[in-house]
Amino acid sequence: MFSGSTFRFILDLKTKAAESPYDATISHISSARAEIDRFFPQYPQMDLVLSALQQAVTRPASFFEAESRKPSLVRPAVVVGLVAVAGLLSSIPTVLAVADALPPEVGFIAAFGFAIGSITTVVGPFISWVIVVTVLFVGSVLADGDGSFQDVFALVGWGFAPRIIVPIVGGIVSFFFLSSVDFSDPQQARQLSQMATTGTIGIVTQGMNALMFLWAGWLWTHALANARQIATKTAATIVGAVVFVQILLNVGLTLLSAALI
Repeated sequence: MFSGSTFRFILDLKTKAAESPYDATISHISSARAEIDRFFPQYPQMDLVLSALQQAVTRPASFFEAESRKPSLVRPAVVVGLVAVAGLLSSIPTVLAVADALPPEVGFIAAFGFAIGSITTVVGPFISWVIVVTVLFVGSVLADGDGSFQDVFALVGWGFAPRIIVPIVGGIVSFFFLSSVDFSDPQQARQLSQMATTGTIGIVTQGMNALMFLWAGWLWTHALANARQIATKTAATIVGAVVFVQILLNVGLTLLSAALI
């Protein structure tokens, strides 16, 4: 059911599962850099992007201070794009497991659903980028910030870097649980859905989401402070409110899904 390359990908995910979220993210960035160097040696700019990304997630204060002097929209767009790619890759175990259990006559419907889900996965991070930047900019206006919306947009984009790890962890957890589920059995499928919301999978996912939102908030704080020239404490207050709402919405949507099962 899985190709050789998919097995290698999953085994790599298993290895990263034993690492802390911080180490897993840094390791993932390093691996991505190696793969890009191997397949696209003619694009040295990508190496610079990934090097900057590593600095952003480890030393945000100095990184955003330097980046704010000449912000670029291209590189943070690549970061947000990596979040989308990670989301697509993490869906492989689920898609293959479900497709293998479905009867041939519903194959087209399943393919259509996967296509819609893929589009949402790709577009979602970019929509979230726009929403987060807009809210942070409005908050900084109330704090008498001074700086362009474009600068905020560019710097805040880097803050999505921690979100790369969320779908990877989700893919790992899904693989371990999906391997023992028979999707042709409605009872087992229902039990898995419950686990994915309020059970083990749901707890792991929500916990990881909360940690990554907090990590992203750390980056957004320095990004907003430098882009709008406001105090770091003021930026932290604005960002903290946004992160709190994001976590609250995440938990709320999960509980709503559980109630509908």
